[in-house]
Amino acid sequence: MDFKEELEMILSDIGLKNPTVEISVTPEGKVGGFVVSESFCGKSQIERQDMLWDRLDEILDEEKNLKIIALLTMTPAEVEDADSD
Repeated sequence: MDFKEELEMILSDIGLKNPTVEISVTPEGKVGGFVVSESFCGKSQIERQDMLWDRLDEILDEEKNLKIIALLTMTPAEVEDADSD
């Protein structure tokens, strides 16, 4: 399993409510993407990132953490708003 698939599986299974995960890979092999979940409702971006990275830091080693460029955290309503623009 490549790291993209591994990360998608981890993000889908870390306890977020109804997560949707979209991960892309750069030509250099780095990954980044979006995590959409109802769990982020009512939370600031800092709180969302803390939720996500607290779990990822428990699961991934430093080498894999360094392969992640960015993970944007959004609620389903935010995605809906962005899609309607």
